[in-house]
Amino acid sequence: MLQQMRDRFRYLKWLLVIIIFMFIWWAFATWGGGTSGTRPEADWAARVNGVAIPVATLQAYARRLDSTYQSMLGEQYAQQRSLIRIGQQAINTLIEQELIYQEALRQGLAVTAQEVVDSIVRDPNFQEKGQFIGKERYRNLFQGNRVSVSGYEDQIRRGLVIDKLRRMIEDGVTVSDAEVEQEFLKRNEKASVEYLVVDPARMRAQSAPAEADLQRHYDGHLDRYTRGEGRTGLFVLFGASDLSAAQNVTGEDVTAAYERLKATRYSTGEQRCASHILFKVDNAAAPDAVSKAEKKARDVLKRAKSGEDFAALARRYSEDSTSQAGGDLGCFGRGQMVREFEQAAFALEADGISDLVRTPYGFHVIKATGSRPPHTTPIEEVRDTLRQEIQLDRARSEARKRSADFARAAAGGNLEAVAKSQGLTVQQTGAVREGDALPGLLASQTVVERMRDLAPGQVSDSIPVPSGQVVVQVTGTVPAAPLPFPESRAQVLKDFEEERARQSVARAVRSAGSPGGLQAAARTLKTELKTQADVTRGSSLAGVPPDPQIEKQITTLPPGTVGDPVSTSAGIVVLRVSERRDHRDEFASQRDSISDGLLRQRQDKLYRALVKRLRERGDILLNEAAIKAMDQV
Repeated sequence: MLQQMRDRFRYLKWLLVIIIFMFIWWAFATWGGGTSGTRPEADWAARVNGVAIPVATLQAYARRLDSTYQSMLGEQYAQQRSLIRIGQQAINTLIEQELIYQEALRQGLAVTAQEVVDSIVRDPNFQEKGQFIGKERYRNLFQGNRVSVSGYEDQIRRGLVIDKLRRMIEDGVTVSDAEVEQEFLKRNEKASVEYLVVDPARMRAQSAPAEADLQRHYDGHLDRYTRGEGRTGLFVLFGASDLSAAQNVTGEDVTAAYERLKATRYSTGEQRCASHILFKVDNAAAPDAVSKAEKKARDVLKRAKSGEDFAALARRYSEDSTSQAGGDLGCFGRGQMVREFEQAAFALEADGISDLVRTPYGFHVIKATGSRPPHTTPIEEVRDTLRQEIQLDRARSEARKRSADFARAAAGGNLEAVAKSQGLTVQQTGAVREGDALPGLLASQTVVERMRDLAPGQVSDSIPVPSGQVVVQVTGTVPAAPLPFPESRAQVLKDFEEERARQSVARAVRSAGSPGGLQAAARTLKTELKTQADVTRGSSLAGVPPDPQIEKQITTLPPGTVGDPVSTSAGIVVLRVSERRDHRDEFASQRDSISDGLLRQRQDKLYRALVKRLRERGDILLNEAAIKAMDQV
């Protein structure tokens, strides 16, 4: 009997393995071989360089993510799901995997049949007592399951191809001994620091600075008021709105889109309208604080149930942001409020008042002010809007395709000639620098950012902007140059006054002298002297934002030395390192683990950079409706 139970357990273990890979097969079985001419447009969630990722694949992966988050977050998941955007996360991962696989094939990477066999034989899930279970038992595991042996092995092959590319990327990454030592010091070097923070407004001179002083400050610090190198160029805009009218959208297209979106966009479930009075108390509050809040809430509850004006009570007693609106929360559906609040609100009749409701926010008194039945907006009310959306969506896809083709044709540096041959309008960028947008094109800073990476003569790939797609060619560079004084004056004045304040603090510290140190300076400046032990590299002082000058002083000042004043958003900081310990005797024992950690970080950074570059250069089309539908479920 015991042996039978063991045999059954092993069978169940392998069955679980197959179930897991059934999911993988489902997610990829129809993916990777191009798109089918008979597949309707609504069946794909994304197209990656012409390869379709089916909606079924997106749904399967999104459901897996959904279950994972549900396990992690429990009851809070319902309130946070809309922020997590399951559909967007799922499609991003699937697109990334497809891009990497395509790049691996482009690099000529391949996997032999023997490599697939070796991978399966070495898989512990297909072993018994350290040995492969045998070809016949392996194949029997797939019988009666949706996934076939060939389908499973195709996905093993795909994974091995991707692994080869990743190893090829990672093999060229190294970490030097100096970098390992720097990381060790960052983690282990600790300092004890005394510091004070001075409000610069208290040190500001009573009289305004003379214009001549500001001009001298500007002349002496031109590097602070200089705009970096810029670019000039030509660009072609492929506007989605210009292409929209030419898109043929039939009544059947509109009806199909409406039916696909009806449950998520055009239908609302039953809603409750309510007001509430909140008495805040944290779940971790002391028992006496909880009792005090509950007593106050019960007193108000009694008055509300006796007929006093609920809105007036909310305005007077509620500790919620809705108090000035009489506690009015408007109308909400299921899943929008925390569970305890939702259950109480949906249990009330119209004008009913709940008993006390305890939630993570505190105690609530809830009044139902109305309800709304489930409602579906009829297609007649949205037909025109939906038709325009479909036209614009197809126009955006057309703009992406046309602009990508144009960018390839103009890649040799002849944007203007190619545009002329295609009857397209070429526009001048003018001189643009970091942070600028193209003339007449809102939110086009990404185009300028891309121009900064190009040399004169180079043509960009297709760049998305809100109004469509842009292809740009850099024609020249604009040298860095200081802003004229009138344009910089406000910043010059701020910097000048900060500098005067720093000098005043420095004089006060010097006049206090070494016997009293910073303690005497703190008394003179009427501020608190603070101390902080175990300050590591990269960490900040309490109440002070991270600042490279402060970090440099903490890591380089000899113990006992007072540093120069540093201006921060929290005030002017003066510090003294009283002690520093670097624990170098522990370096040998930590060297290997630090080196491995840095190597993995650098490898991952390089891999993520490749993914980013592939996304930027790839021809990626999204079925936004399908993705949003997963976000809204």
